[in-house]
Order: sequence, then C-alpha cells, then structure tokens
Amino acid sequence: MTFKGKIAVLKGGYSDERAISLKTGENVEQALKELGLRYTSIDCKDDFLEKLISSNFDLCFNALHGEFGEDGQIQALLEEIGIKYTHSGISSSILAMNKAFSKEIFIRNDVPTPQYKMIDKDDINENDILIPSVIKPINNGSSFGVYIILSESDKTSFLKGIKNWKYGKYIMVEKYIEGRELTCGIIADKPTEVMEIKTKNIFYNYETKYTQGMSEYILAKDIPRETYKKIQDLTINCHNLLGCKGVTRTDFRLEEDTILSPYVLELNTNPGLTKTSLIPKLAAFQDISYNNLISLIIEDAIC
Repeated sequence: MTFKGKIAVLKGGYSDERAISLKTGENVEQALKELGLRYTSIDCKDDFLEKLISSNFDLCFNALHGEFGEDGQIQALLEEIGIKYTHSGISSSILAMNKAFSKEIFIRNDVPTPQYKMIDKDDINENDILIPSVIKPINNGSSFGVYIILSESDKTSFLKGIKNWKYGKYIMVEKYIEGRELTCGIIADKPTEVMEIKTKNIFYNYETKYTQGMSEYILAKDIPRETYKKIQDLTINCHNLLGCKGVTRTDFRLEEDTILSPYVLELNTNPGLTKTSLIPKLAAFQDISYNNLISLIIEDAIC
C-alpha cells in the first residue's frame, strides 16, 4: 500500500474488553509488520497520552474495545490532538455504543428492532422483567452483562443478583426474538455477505465468541434472496443513519414465524479483529485476506 506514515496501534485500556482489545492489537500489529508499515503499540492506560502526543504519529489504528475505545472518548481526544484515526467518528461512536440512542434512531427511521424499555436498576421489580426477554447494559460489548430470561427461574436468578449489577444505572429490557443469529458487515462502503452464527450456548456470549470450536460460522445462503437482500440493505442503512465510517458490523435476529423477519439488534463501529472475530470471517467470504482488510481500514482512515 502507498501509506508510509507512522502508525500508533491503540489497544488495551481499562474496559471489560481489555483482553479482547489486546488480542485485536496483536493481530493488527502482525498485519502491519507483514505489510511493511511502521508502527508503535500503545496500551491506553497510565501515561499513554504523553507518548501519543510526543511521538508525532500520522495515524492511530484504534484497536480499543468498549468504554473509551468505542464510545466517542478516544475519538474526541484524537481530534483535539489532531491525529487521524481508523473507524467511525465521535458522534457515530456515541450513538452506536449507546443502545438506547441507536434504537431510537432505528425506530424513528422504520428499521425493525426489538421493542425495549429502560429501567433504573434501583427501582426494578419483578413486573419489569418480561418472559421471554433479554437484559442488556446500555453501553457495553462482547455480551458482558447480557442475560436471557426464558423462565421464572431465570427471572428470579437475575433479580436476586441485581445488587451486583456493575454496568451502569440503567438496564435495557428487550423483547426476546426467537430465531437465527445473523450478522452482516460494511467493508469498503459495501455490505458483506450475510453470515449465520450457530453456537453451543443459548446465545452468542463471551465464551462462544472467543473460544475456538464453540461456534459455527456459515453463509446464510438458505435464506430467501429477498430476505438476504433486506438484511444487506438494513446493514448499509444503519451504517448511514448513524453516520459511520470504515468497517462496521450489524447484528440481527431472524424470526422464523409465518414470515421471515430480520430484527436489528445493534451496530458495532469498532468490530473485533481477532482470529475468532466476525469481520475477518466476513472478509474472507469475499476473498479479502486479513492483511488486505487492515489495508482497507487504513486507506479509509487517511482519505
């Protein structure tokens, strides 16, 4: 590739997703090395800001996940310093990271998404938790803090443990959509193929995401063409509605009732780039190698 500047790979940090960020960073670093690009790795904790400002980087490759990495904070900091960075900007990152913000935008623009309500964790009672439903933090990733409520025992267990809830003041209770787990990405401004995720657990949680062999990833070619195309159209629509840039990934549930109905769950502005992550798998379905994927992300950031 033509870029010859100096890259800072931002990784680690303090969020619950620190371990995944470090893995993403390691994979990105290996790709940069093979691409012949100059880079320095920075763990975003302690005095990282001083190093970032003093080293005159031309580009930051954002390999951070979760709080500070995907919620607009690091993006605002980099814009204040005047350093270009990969992935989406400040407002897009804020909107996508906050599930309530993004869902309201989807609803107002007729994007199908599961019904939901917000509850103050200090005021929650058993009538607030529907069966079936999904409990989610407003701001988090990698399925941290997600609970599936399918029975009274699930509900009782969750309410007993509510005092240990550590994911913020508010809880999202979302309608549970029984069906298939699908995902579709945006690479080089175009939707990827649609991929189905089949897991060995009840849902695609942290263990099944990052443990080899716990999930199966297949092209969803058995879905009717019009439904497949609708999922791709929804993916680019959500990307544009939130003003995103670069690579993103949108997750779906496909309800298989009298008709096939895809529901948007959320959009990820800074998808993982580990060996088990979904965007590299989606890229591979289109014969885009990992190194080429990293090149495309960099090219998008510097243009």
